[in-house]
Amino acid sequence: MYFCIFSFNRGRFLENCIKSIEQCVEAPVILIFDDESNDPETVSILKELSKRYQVIQPEKTEALTHKCGGLYNNMQSSLSYIPEGELVYFVQDDTQLVRKLSEQDINDIERFFSESPDAAFLHHAFVRQKNRSHNQKTMEYHQDSHVYIRNDSNRSSGIYFSALSIARVDRLKAANWVFKPTEKENELQARTKFSKMGIMRNPFVMWLPSVPCYRGKVKTLALTLAEKKQNCGFYPFEILSDEQNQAFKARNAKILPTAEDFLTVSNATLKKPWITHPLQGQSLLKWLNKLELKFRKLTK
Repeated sequence: MYFCIFSFNRGRFLENCIKSIEQCVEAPVILIFDDESNDPETVSILKELSKRYQVIQPEKTEALTHKCGGLYNNMQSSLSYIPEGELVYFVQDDTQLVRKLSEQDINDIERFFSESPDAAFLHHAFVRQKNRSHNQKTMEYHQDSHVYIRNDSNRSSGIYFSALSIARVDRLKAANWVFKPTEKENELQARTKFSKMGIMRNPFVMWLPSVPCYRGKVKTLALTLAEKKQNCGFYPFEILSDEQNQAFKARNAKILPTAEDFLTVSNATLKKPWITHPLQGQSLLKWLNKLELKFRKLTK
C-alpha cells in the first residue's frame, strides 16, 4: 500500500501520522512530500525520517504561494512515484490512521473501484459531527460497493473529489488529470472526468481536531489569536482496539461513520463537535485574517 504524506512545518504531527500508518498497515510504502519546511524541529524530524523513508521536496513553483501551499503541486508530483496498477493513499501531516486495516478492508477498497469503473477517488476519512444533520439527508448507502454517495447538488466540493482520498492512478493518467490549485477547481474537474467519489462505509483516517495551521505558509496575527482562543494543540487519536474495530464495522450502515461517535482523543477532553480549523466560528478573526493576507499581498 502506497501512502503519500504531505507535510509542512508540523514535525510532531508528521511523526504521529507515520506512526499510525506503521501501527495500522502491514508493510506500507511511505513517501513524504515536504513543502520546504523551515521549522528547526520539523527539519530535524525530516532528517531522521529520511533514514527510513523517501522524503521528496519538489522544486519551488508559483503553486507554492497558494493558500494551500504546495499541496496540489505535490499531489501531482506524487503520481510519478506510484507503480502502474497501484492505488495511492493520500494523507496529510495533520491526519492519522485510527484503526488496523484487515484483508476485508482492502477487499472493500478494491471492490469499490471494480464496481465503479468510472470512479477515480474514494474518501477514506470519517465524517464530522458538525455536519451530522446534513450528512444524514445527503449520504446514501450503496450495498453493492459498500460506500456512501453524496446526493447534494448545492455542495461545492466533496462529491467528486477530496484531497484526503484513495485514488486510482491509472484512471487519473488515462483522463490526463492535472491537479488544480484549489479544492473547488479539482471538484469541478473531477465532475467532468469521473463518476461520484465513494465515501467508505468503514473509514480509517481522520483529521486531528484543533490543529494549528498555516494559510499561504504564513501565520497571521488573527490566526495566532484564533489558535490561542480555540486551545489548538496536538491531540492525537487513540487507535481503536480490536473489539472497538469489530464493533464499528458491524454497525448498521444507517449509522454514519461520524468521527466524534467512534474516536477518542488521547489525554484530552475537547468540546464536541471538534474544531477543524482555528478560524471556525470566529467571524471577526476570519475577517482580520483575510485583511492581513490581502495587505501582505499588496505590499510585496
